[in-house]
Amino acid sequence: MIEEKYLKMSISIRRTYLKLINNLDLYHNRALKVSSNLEETLAKLDTIQEGLDSKDKKPSSKETLDKLLDILQEVEDEGKKLETLIDPINTEIEKLGREEQELYRQIVEHHPELTEDQIVNFVRDRLLKEGLS
Repeated sequence: MIEEKYLKMSISIRRTYLKLINNLDLYHNRALKVSSNLEETLAKLDTIQEGLDSKDKKPSSKETLDKLLDILQEVEDEGKKLETLIDPINTEIEKLGREEQELYRQIVEHHPELTEDQIVNFVRDRLLKEGLS
């Protein structure tokens, strides 16, 4: 049997993981909004291209350059939004991975008589008992 303190640590890690997974819908919706904004940016590029291809009044080079620079700024801003969205998720996932590895190392150190399968089964059974499967 694994000591209770290790099982409680595994419960804590699992709860944090499940909370993170539940928040993925929110992150997904925000990422879709960023994607939609990028599609609008592509439409602006198409408009600029149509203006350049037009036989009627062509925009000046400076006007076209200014529009392109604005679009590039928009793309950069959307990229930063995505980074701001994704970085905390990645950080939390990496942290959980390190915590899980450290917990496993501690369990193996304090319970050398247990096989890997036994450790996994003890932890899984406890998580099921807690309703955290």
